[in-house]
Amino acid sequence: MAGILGVGSGIDITSIVTALVNAEKAPKTAQLDRLEKTSTSTLSAIGTLRSALAEFQTSLTALNKSELYSARTASLSPSGNLTAAAATTAANGSYALQVKQLAVGSKVGLKSFVEPVQVSGGPAVTPVSFSTGTLTLSAGDPLDANNSKLVVSITSANNTQAGIRDAINAQGAAKGFSASLLTDASGTRLVITSSNLGDAKDVQVAATETAAGGSVSISELGFSPDVNVAPSSTTGAAGVITQAKSARISVDGLQVVRDTNAITGVIDGVTLTLTSAQSQADQDAGKTIGLTVGQDKSGVKANLQKFVEAYNKLTSTAAQLTSVVQVGEGKAPVTGPLLGDATVRGLQAGIRTQISAVQSDGGLRALADLGITTQKDGTLKLDSTKLDAVIATDFDKVAGYLSGDKGLIGRLNGLVDGFTRSAGVLAQRQQGLQSTISGIDKQRTALDLRIAKVQERLVAQYSAMDSLVARLKKTSESLTSQLASLPGFVKKSN
Repeated sequence: MAGILGVGSGIDITSIVTALVNAEKAPKTAQLDRLEKTSTSTLSAIGTLRSALAEFQTSLTALNKSELYSARTASLSPSGNLTAAAATTAANGSYALQVKQLAVGSKVGLKSFVEPVQVSGGPAVTPVSFSTGTLTLSAGDPLDANNSKLVVSITSANNTQAGIRDAINAQGAAKGFSASLLTDASGTRLVITSSNLGDAKDVQVAATETAAGGSVSISELGFSPDVNVAPSSTTGAAGVITQAKSARISVDGLQVVRDTNAITGVIDGVTLTLTSAQSQADQDAGKTIGLTVGQDKSGVKANLQKFVEAYNKLTSTAAQLTSVVQVGEGKAPVTGPLLGDATVRGLQAGIRTQISAVQSDGGLRALADLGITTQKDGTLKLDSTKLDAVIATDFDKVAGYLSGDKGLIGRLNGLVDGFTRSAGVLAQRQQGLQSTISGIDKQRTALDLRIAKVQERLVAQYSAMDSLVARLKKTSESLTSQLASLPGFVKKSN
């Protein structure tokens, strides 16, 4: 509103209207500001509490999994030649192992050919080319339907060693074959590698010519390893670089042969993954690797530690959100945004009731039996030595006390879930607060509209008053002038 000075009255209408408008607006604005501040602070606090509670629930979920109490460990002594993993179905026991041989695939080098070398700056050279046809790669006897086989067509577009290499690599991954080029003193040769493991799975190459052409017949690439002879760098003859073999181990003296280094089905529920063979000297000396399968008790302890940490974090968070801090004599204390909040009180009371409850059966009766006690500030303290002793001697009782719907963790999880789920208590509180904050914005908009109308009305009223005063003043001046002109009227001198 532009500044208006009453023409007739001389009154500063702008200042008066502004003061009256502010007086009208201030109480409601202050009320909305307080409501918004309180709602925003409470909403943030509820989010903080919900986050700490979700972390606490995560620790509960981990402790209530049945597989945690049925997990098995598989330890090796000495380690280094293999790894072992035990499923929950594995029985406790000890075994003596020997790793005699790893399963490997075959690698062969085909016949070498002298490829022309291009001189720097000289004319292009023509690589060795082959007649067209097919190459059939097989891991072992090609007549055995169980063996992997790859058929590669050789055409005028790929009838060089580089072209054949690329064709094998483009098609061979799914069949376990790959190819590369290796150049030695005799020339350049195709090297075929197979990932098909096991005895008698050596690479064989059958070459079939369908049309003459090229500088060399494709039949020159055929290879069948009758004996384990290495390729010759002198004559260029083909040969075996690595012979395919099966894995060989012994378990308690019993011999096991597998075409894989991940061995299952030998010890029930245990997977052995071979990484290296024992030295020949250790094998000859009969040295074994000890495997011990037992209950995995460390997981329960680790998850109990996380439970205590998450509970203490939740307790500290709730204490901060409901705190009363004195800031000085004569000054109002600073209070937490959830001080006196019924939701927090109900949550804390429910959790404390469950934690302090004593079970009446013949197993463990309270958290204190696990070495977990409550401190003066409401947090929990874990006695690691006592917990280790209980887990070592009464592991089944620990599982019975903690897990299941009627166990401590199951009861706590049921309680907490009522607060944390998507339609739970805290989510509903957040939705209500968000609605309140949204409503405040609408109320501010409505207030601005109402105040604008009040201002418009006041300006109109004061302007009308000023006009009236101006007319009255003018009338007064006119009467005074007329009276002064009457006969016998004497103007009083000062």
